[in-house]
Amino acid sequence: MARDDITSVEPGLFRQFREQFHLLFAPHRHSALLGAIIALFLVRPFTGDTGAGPPLFSLLIVLLLLMALYNIDVEHLVGDREVLLAQRRRRNAITWTLAAAAIVERWISIFAPEHSFHMGGSALILVLFAYITWSQLRAVLKQKEVTSEVISMSISTYLLLGLTCGMLYNVIYDVHPASFIFSAGGPNSQQQAIPILMYFSLTTLSTIGFGDITPVTLQARYIAVAEGITGQFYLAILVARLVSMQMTQPASSQPAITSADSKKTE
Repeated sequence: MARDDITSVEPGLFRQFREQFHLLFAPHRHSALLGAIIALFLVRPFTGDTGAGPPLFSLLIVLLLLMALYNIDVEHLVGDREVLLAQRRRRNAITWTLAAAAIVERWISIFAPEHSFHMGGSALILVLFAYITWSQLRAVLKQKEVTSEVISMSISTYLLLGLTCGMLYNVIYDVHPASFIFSAGGPNSQQQAIPILMYFSLTTLSTIGFGDITPVTLQARYIAVAEGITGQFYLAILVARLVSMQMTQPASSQPAITSADSKKTE
């Protein structure tokens, strides 16, 4: 009898913990995702390519994927509820299956760095990042007012574009390593290629282009050009949309001007 009481209490406790976690984390989920992306960018330069660097980098990729998928899960549904719920269940089944496979691949690649296995894992992570970026972009375009979370979401989407293209460059490098010329010396392993090509992707997205990494094959060149154009269009459209939302934001959401403030201005 005591065992039955314990088993009946456990699901209730788990549900309560999940609800409390959702109440605390959901309002700040986009800021948390942005923090995970920034941490991913910072960890490799400070930890290097040996020791704890690669495992920590893989751990942050896993954390980033989990946060991004959680953000997608808790987005508000608009439209026919039954149809949208069915679509969400089907979408979650696919994405979480891919995420589980990508997470397993990240950890196995640390201890068994086989080239073919690493190539398949890179392609899997590329598909996940592309899906996450597309979902975040759709969420940004659906926003109706400017908040700190919307700004964090907009920045995260921009950086996710760079991550996605970086993984695409990594897949191209896995298939054909001569697709890029590295003036400062190429990566010594497939694991080292990921952060280097992410760096190249971000410089291309922001159109900085230091010239230390050069795409030489036709596929790599056209993808780099497409990324640079996409980054410029995204920034132009994003700024215009944020300004438009701020201008059309209801007056009730704007801070009220008190009589004391009006006297100061006079």
